[in-house]
Amino acid sequence: MILGLTFRGFLRHAALPGFRARFQDLFASGFRYIPYFIALVYGVVRLLPPNHPYLLPENMGRYGVRHVIAEAANNLVFSRRNIDQILLFVCILFGMVLLVLQIGLLCGAIFFQPVMAAMPTTFPGFFITANPDQDLAHMMMDLVFGVPDLFQSCIDSGGGCVTSEGDPINRPAGGTGTDWAFENPGGLPLPVHTGLHQIFQFYNIGLTVVAFFIAVYFIVTILFETAESGTPFGRRFNKVWAPLRFVIAFGLLFPVGFGYNSAQYIVLYAAKFGSGFATNGWNLFTDTLTTSYLGGLQELAAEPNIPEVGTLLQFMFAAKTCAEAEKISGGFTTPTIFPYLVKDPLAVPVNHLEIAYSTPYADLLQFTNGATQAIIRFGTYSEEENPRMMGHVSPTCGELTLKLSDPRPPSCTGAWTASWPGCEPAEPGVQAMQEYYWFIIKEMWFFAMDTPDPYPENLVNGTAAFEKSPGQHDTLLPQVVKDWMIGLQDFYRDDLREAMTGDPPPSMPSSGILGFIGGTDALTLMEASGRWAIGPELRAKGWGGAAIWYNRVAEMNGALTTAVLNIPLPSRYPAIMEKVYAKKRQIEEKVNFATRFNPKSTTEAATEGLNGDEQKIAYILWNAFNMWQEGDSVSTTYTQPTGNAVVDIINALFGTEGLFSMRRNDNVHPLAQLTGVGRSLIETSLRNLTYASVGGAGGALLAQISQFTGATAANFSSFLVTISMIGLTAGFILFYIVPFLPFIYFFFALGGWVKGIFEAMVGAPLWAMAHLRIDGNGLSGQAALSGYYLIFEVFLRPILIVFGLLASISIFSAMVSVMNQVFDLVVANTGGFDVTAELTGIGASKIAEMRSAIDKFFFTVIYTIIVYLMGMSSFKLVDLIPNNILRWMGQAVATFGDQREDIGQSLVGSSTVGAQQTLGSIGGGLQGLAALGKRP
Repeated sequence: MILGLTFRGFLRHAALPGFRARFQDLFASGFRYIPYFIALVYGVVRLLPPNHPYLLPENMGRYGVRHVIAEAANNLVFSRRNIDQILLFVCILFGMVLLVLQIGLLCGAIFFQPVMAAMPTTFPGFFITANPDQDLAHMMMDLVFGVPDLFQSCIDSGGGCVTSEGDPINRPAGGTGTDWAFENPGGLPLPVHTGLHQIFQFYNIGLTVVAFFIAVYFIVTILFETAESGTPFGRRFNKVWAPLRFVIAFGLLFPVGFGYNSAQYIVLYAAKFGSGFATNGWNLFTDTLTTSYLGGLQELAAEPNIPEVGTLLQFMFAAKTCAEAEKISGGFTTPTIFPYLVKDPLAVPVNHLEIAYSTPYADLLQFTNGATQAIIRFGTYSEEENPRMMGHVSPTCGELTLKLSDPRPPSCTGAWTASWPGCEPAEPGVQAMQEYYWFIIKEMWFFAMDTPDPYPENLVNGTAAFEKSPGQHDTLLPQVVKDWMIGLQDFYRDDLREAMTGDPPPSMPSSGILGFIGGTDALTLMEASGRWAIGPELRAKGWGGAAIWYNRVAEMNGALTTAVLNIPLPSRYPAIMEKVYAKKRQIEEKVNFATRFNPKSTTEAATEGLNGDEQKIAYILWNAFNMWQEGDSVSTTYTQPTGNAVVDIINALFGTEGLFSMRRNDNVHPLAQLTGVGRSLIETSLRNLTYASVGGAGGALLAQISQFTGATAANFSSFLVTISMIGLTAGFILFYIVPFLPFIYFFFALGGWVKGIFEAMVGAPLWAMAHLRIDGNGLSGQAALSGYYLIFEVFLRPILIVFGLLASISIFSAMVSVMNQVFDLVVANTGGFDVTAELTGIGASKIAEMRSAIDKFFFTVIYTIIVYLMGMSSFKLVDLIPNNILRWMGQAVATFGDQREDIGQSLVGSSTVGAQQTLGSIGGGLQGLAALGKRP
C-alpha cells in the first residue's frame, strides 16, 4: 500500500473514468438540500430539538426526506396546545403527496395522452428510417459515399427509384429503355466509389503514420519531463485521461472497411441516425394532421380573376348572325353552317368532326390527340371546294381556338390506354375547366343565341334585311337585344365562377351547368384527386422530401389559373367581315381597329368585290358585332370605358378589380395568392404582347375602348409593350421563382448537410489525432471537443432543417395574414381617404378616389413586393435555424453549409436580370413592330 492506496484502488483510479461518482455528483448533489430545509421548518415549531443532528449543515446528504418526516412524527404530540405543530406537519405531508402526484401526472401526460399515441418507444422508432429504399437523404448518402448495406436505399439495392408521384426515375439492373433519368447497375460500390474509397484509405493510412510519430513525440516528452521534474510521467501528464485518449485516438484511426476508419463510420452512423430522427419526426408531424400541413384546399387554391367573356360572346353572336344570314341569302329553310373541329387536311384517320350539342368532351380529346389547342370552325365541309383548308371546312362564319393546357385523357383505363401509350391522366380540375369551355361554346351556338325572343335572326329575317339597302341597317338594334346581351354576359360570368368553386353567386341560383360536366366543380375535383395530400410515394422520400409538396401549391394553382384564363378566343371572324377589314387596310391610311369591320368607308370602297347579298350581310354582321361595344352594352364583363386612357388600359389589362382582388380571400395561403397573381400576370402579359404585335398597338385590346383611333393606338403601343414587360418579369418571379424558393432553400440545406458530412469524413482522422494530448481533463480534452460538436451537428441538422421549413411556413402565413387585416387601412391613409369623414358626411366626398384602377394597380405592386420580401426573409429560416442553433450549447462550430451564399437571393437576382435582358429584347422588337403603325 502506497499513500493509503491499495493496488486495486490504484488500478481503479488510473484506468477507470469514475463515471458513477460523477453521475451521483451531477444528479444527487442538488437534492440533499430538500431534507435539510424541511428539517429547518420542523425546528421552528420545535418538532426537532435545537441541537438535533438533522439541523447541522455538515450532516446534509446523510439523511433523506423520509428520515426527517419520521423523526418529526415521533416528536409530535396530539393536543390542543400543539395545534401549530400538527397543522405544519400535515401541510408538509400533504405537499409531499401532491408533489408525487404531479410527477406521476406529468409522466402520464407525456406517455399516454392521445396525440402522443404514435410516439415511438424504442431506439429504432426514434432514430432508424423504417423504409429507407426511397428516402432521398439515404439515396444521396449512397450516391456520395457508396458504403454497401449502410443506408440501404434503392441505389444500394439496385431496385427502381421512383419520383414523388411513384414514376420510375432509373432503370433497374439489366433493364432497357431510354426514358428514365439514369442507369442504376445495382449494388454498391459503383466505380466512382471504388476510387473514392481508395483515396480515403490512402489518406487515412498517411494520417495514422503521422499520429504514430505524434505519439512517439509525446512519449519522449514524458520521459524527459519525468527526468527533469522527478515526478512520474511529468507534471503535465494527466494520469487518468491521457492513456484513455491515446487508446481512443488509435481506435478511431483503426481501419474498418471500404477505406474508412472508425471515426468516419461514427460520422456516417451519426448521419444515418440523424436522418432517421428527422424522418420519424416528419412522419409523426404529418400523421397527426387532419389535412395537409398548409391547410385545406380552400386555403391553398387562389380563385383566379374571372376572364373577360364579352369577346367570346361578341364573336358567337356575330357567327350565329352570319349563319342565319347565309341560310336566308341562299334561300334555305335549314341551316347550312355547322361547327366543326378541324385540323390539317392530311391528318389521318379524320381531319374534321361535326359538332352536335351532344358531342362529349371525350370526342374532343380523341380528335385533338394530345394537341395543345382545338380549332373550331363555323362553315361548310367540302373536299372538292376546300381541298387545302383545315378539315376541308371553310371559315365562312369564323373560327375559335380553344387552348388545352392539359390535353391528357381523364383516365388511363379502357380505351384510353390503347389509344394513349404511356398514358397519364389529366389534372381533374384543369380538365373540368376545359370541359366547361367546350360546353359553353355548344351552349352558345345551339341554345343561348337561339332563344325565342330576341335572337340573331331578328337582325336578318325579322326586319326584312335583304329588302333594304346597305345604308338602312343601322336601325336594326333594339334596346331589348342589348339588355339581353348584358344579362347573358352576367350569366356566364357568374356561371364561370360556379364552375371553378361550386358556389353560385348570392344573386342567382345554381345554373345547372355543372350537371353537364359531371356535377362537380374544379376545386372539388382537384381536392378529390389526392395530389394535395402527402401520399405514400411522397412520404417514402423521408425528411428530404418535406418541401416537395410545398412546390405543388404553385403547380396546382398555376394549372388551374391557366385553364381558367384559356377562354376560347376568335382566331378568324366571319369571312365577309375579314374581307371588309382587308379592303379597308388597303384603301385607308389609318384604320380604327374598333370600326375595322364597318363597311362604311371614307372612300366608299370597303365593300368592293362583294356581291349584293354579301354587301347586305356585311352591314348586318357589323351591326351584330358593334352592338357589343356601344351604348350600355360592353365588350368586357366588368367595365365600361371611362374616357381616361390610362385607366381604360389598366382595366382592360387586369380587369376592374385588377390584381388587387388577389386579397379578396384573406384565408387563402399567401403562396397560393402569389402564384395565382403571378400566373395571371404571365397570361395577360403574353396576351397583350400578342395584341401589341397585331395592328401595331394592341388592337384587340384597344378595340374594347372605342374612344381610341388607330393613330392613338400606335402612340400607346410603347406603353403597352413596356407594361407587358413589367408584368412578365413580375409574373416570372411570382409564379416560377417564389413558389420554388422553399424547395430551393430546403434542397440546398439538404445538400449542405451532405457537404458537411463529407467535410466531417475528411476531418474525422484529424479529430482522432486531436485526442493525442497528455494534459488537461476530460476524455476529449480541449483540442478534440469541437469535433464532438461537429458530429453532433451532423446528427441534429436534419431535424433542425425540418423545423426551419415549418417555421418559415408558419411565420410567413402569420405575417401575410396580419398584413391582410391592416392593408386596407394603410392604403386608405396613404391615399388620403378619410373613412370617418365619408361615413359622417363631413367634407367633400372622395369615395370615387378610394380605389381607382391606377391605385389598384400600384397598390397591388406594393403589396406583392411586401409579401415577396416577407417570404424571402421567412424562407431563410431553413438555413438560419440549423446554422445557429448550437450557440444554445455555448458552441459556434461552422460547417460548409453555414458559409455558402444565399441561394434564394442569388436565384432571384440572376433570374430577374436574365428575364429583363430576354424580355427587353422581345419588347424592343415589338416596339419596332408597333412603330410601323405610325408610318404614313
